[in-house]
Amino acid sequence: MKKIKFSKFNGQGNDFIIINAANGRLDLSKIQIIKMCNKNYGIGADGLILVRPSEVSDLKMEYYNYDGSIAEMCGNGIRCMARFAYENNLIKSKNISIETLAGIKKTSIDIRDNEVVNIKVDMGVPEFRPENIPVNIKNKTEIFNHKISIDSKEFFINCVSMGNPHCVIFLQEGEDISTIPLSKWGFELENYNIFPNKTNVEFVQIKNDIELNMRVWERGVGETLACGTGACAAVVCAIKLKKVKGNNITVNLMGGKLNVIWDPSFQDVFLEGMVGHNFDGEYFI
Repeated sequence: MKKIKFSKFNGQGNDFIIINAANGRLDLSKIQIIKMCNKNYGIGADGLILVRPSEVSDLKMEYYNYDGSIAEMCGNGIRCMARFAYENNLIKSKNISIETLAGIKKTSIDIRDNEVVNIKVDMGVPEFRPENIPVNIKNKTEIFNHKISIDSKEFFINCVSMGNPHCVIFLQEGEDISTIPLSKWGFELENYNIFPNKTNVEFVQIKNDIELNMRVWERGVGETLACGTGACAAVVCAIKLKKVKGNNITVNLMGGKLNVIWDPSFQDVFLEGMVGHNFDGEYFI
């Protein structure tokens, strides 16, 4: 057996196992990742991050979902990784560039009284072209308010990529976000045949002009307490559809609050919020 050191971090309850693999000698199998992420047989987490060296940025994020599948990007995960890298002296600067499968992302750490109080990440430009999300709907340049039916239930979907695919659904009048059957609808939408790479699913209720309430079903994970890319996707769609005012929007999730800033004329989306350091430990594989 081999002993490895790990740290557990969370962004609004969206939790991750983070391992320093900067020496490049650590590889984990899909079965090992699934076991480590399982709360009954392992450490327990929504995902696992291997911190790798990079030839094009400060570090590289290798991100795995709960089911062992690899994901292009994770907004809360990359913020957690930035704090891990800073606190473990992998990078001395408070501004860290991180390579992902969705490109290089720039993070900034706000420290007050020697404590990390906020981590912000430039999430890049949202992608609306169906073929690049991807979503298989022909003869459309963008997917907004597109009606689909699953088991006689109608959904009006809005699709965007934040480095990974998202399907955003705004609740109709009279619907309560706390009682929607997310485990049923989320699973069915994630695996719906128009999404060749599956999709993340966000159900969103407009609270007021600058706030959204959201529940999220993450691809390869299930319902999570928060999702950074999902919060970005929800805000981008809300701004595009003029459901909110301004460009600094608070997203209320089951695990806490995230702020998303997007000015369509500037293009890049920014995500910011707290990151928690749960604990450190050792694990045998």
